[in-house]
Amino acid sequence: MTSEEFWKDDPQLFVSYRTSFLNKKKREMEELDYGCWLQGLYINDGNNKLTDKLLQGISRMLGNKTSRPLDKYPKEPYMISSKKKEKHENETIKKRKYEEYQKSFAYYGTLKQRYLENLKNKQRKGE
Repeated sequence: MTSEEFWKDDPQLFVSYRTSFLNKKKREMEELDYGCWLQGLYINDGNNKLTDKLLQGISRMLGNKTSRPLDKYPKEPYMISSKKKEKHENETIKKRKYEEYQKSFAYYGTLKQRYLENLKNKQRKGE
């Protein structure tokens, strides 16, 4: 915001600029927080794998011959893989709900058919 806009334009313009600036800073902080969290997640995962391998080596030196294969570095970020997993789960839930809907639709269709047949039978008996 220029000084001319500040002094000569509508005071509400200052409020808009300030709100926009605060929202921008908030988004930047959220992105930074997410980046730091993700970095910590990777470091924690690496530390856990390192600790596991050290314990495995020590147990092998002490005579225990069982060992697991070495874990590989993930091919994609955890968030992407979790989103893919969540998307797949949502699709299966939608399919299941749709199948249940189709079954209920068929059930109500047979109820309607039974109702109409009962009406016809009543009309025949009444005649």
